[in-house]
Amino acid sequence: MKIIHTTYQYDDLARQLSGEKFDIFYHLGWAGVDGKEKNNISLQLSNIQTSLDMLHLSKFLKCNLFLAAGTVAEYVFNEHVIDFSKKQTPNDVYGATKTSVHYLLEAVAAQLEQDMIWAVLPSTYGEGRTEGNILTYTITTLLEGKCPEYGNLQSMWDFVYVTDVAKAIIKIGELGKHNRTYGIGSGTHQTLREYICTIRDLIDPKLPLGIGKIENSVGKTHHINILPSSCINIEPLTSDTGWKPVITFEEGIQRTIQYYKNTGMR
Repeated sequence: MKIIHTTYQYDDLARQLSGEKFDIFYHLGWAGVDGKEKNNISLQLSNIQTSLDMLHLSKFLKCNLFLAAGTVAEYVFNEHVIDFSKKQTPNDVYGATKTSVHYLLEAVAAQLEQDMIWAVLPSTYGEGRTEGNILTYTITTLLEGKCPEYGNLQSMWDFVYVTDVAKAIIKIGELGKHNRTYGIGSGTHQTLREYICTIRDLIDPKLPLGIGKIENSVGKTHHINILPSSCINIEPLTSDTGWKPVITFEEGIQRTIQYYKNTGMR
């Protein structure tokens, strides 16, 4: 994979945008978000300089707010709903790098006197997502007539449809309180098993699921007995911005299934 030097990108953007007027700088870019690249250390570390460059660019452009995207991968192990005041518990290099960038951006933003918000993005799904996350894997495998295999799927999870996530990010930038962390979620939580069974039933209730076929290994390196989780309390976000998700999982996943049927992507 070719990596373009981020300092050049920063300087080039600064020249192009100099003199323009902006209110909010949304930094959502990140290299290496799929399963194959999440533990590519050099690729993940390249995101740190890019993020710092974008923070400096937001200050150069005199933006009122710099909004950067975090991830639930920073907070993999929680007994229930994620508590953003507690220590992060990443389980891969991607989550650990996001955690590092969060602290670095907050420290540098304070030095620059630049207001910022950290928006923790959920497990996002929808049409067009092709990397091997569990929902895409389930849909494509079932559409091929094969039996997908999993661990015990007992973890509590929170999936949000892509358009709801995009609207939440916009609302946070416009109405969120500066220098805070907001989590984006669906407001409802289910086990991964329930989500996967919903997908199977929408495609064909008679299709088999290989639940329990794979040994669960997540968490062993942390020497803890807490299952991974991605459940988010959206009350602070709703209270401050008025945002609420409008697409149910059943509606959003039906759209996603239809996308894969129409495109023939397997």
